[in-house]
Amino acid sequence: MWSFKGKHFQTALSAIESIANAASMSAVGDIVAATAKSFGYNHICFLASTGVNQPFEDRVLLKVWPKAWAEQYSASNFYASDPVAPRIRRQPELFTWSYIRLDEVSPISRSIMEIASVDYGLKFGLCAPVHGMNGYQAGLSLAGFEVENTEDARGAIELVTMYAFNRFATLRSHQRAKSIALTLREGEVVSWVAAGKTAWDTSVILGISEDTVNKTVTAAMHKLNAHTRAQAVAEAITQGLIAF
Repeated sequence: MWSFKGKHFQTALSAIESIANAASMSAVGDIVAATAKSFGYNHICFLASTGVNQPFEDRVLLKVWPKAWAEQYSASNFYASDPVAPRIRRQPELFTWSYIRLDEVSPISRSIMEIASVDYGLKFGLCAPVHGMNGYQAGLSLAGFEVENTEDARGAIELVTMYAFNRFATLRSHQRAKSIALTLREGEVVSWVAAGKTAWDTSVILGISEDTVNKTVTAAMHKLNAHTRAQAVAEAITQGLIAF
């Protein structure tokens, strides 16, 4: 962790206080963007780690990029070869793009860095990884033309990044819970699953076919992003969708 004090410490504290009171993910994003801009970083990408097979766009918590760069990055699938991506996943501490040895990466990776710098003015890059007990969780990648690259500035950015990710995660969890709504029938079926009843038992209790019970359970599992019936029950109870 970088040590810092003075005006940058106050900048970080002010941002953290605002983040704590932010009621939406977009509000958190605005605070992060404003903080980054105060240090000269106009281009921002904040990604969450949500699974190796998750598409790039589904991982985005915040993205402030030149439109043409965003379109080219997506259309050309630059994320697959972006040398910053693997580095930010494995390195626990903050680092600058200049730490990446271009002579040690693939030609396409070098090309991506050159395009970002020459064509879009992303001259100086900085990355702040977020790691927890289970490893890599997220990463903030910043870029600008003229930035304040001091230890105090980097310390402020690193601290704000960690608090912002925690707030993003909390708001995302609340948002997801609110977006899930089981139908009355799905709630009934999952409740009987929680009570240990088989599909046949439930079909008799509710006066519906066993096939309907299985299809209803499958629909509920899909909504709850559950892979097993037990997981569906646990998710439904945790989110207060059924009583147990």
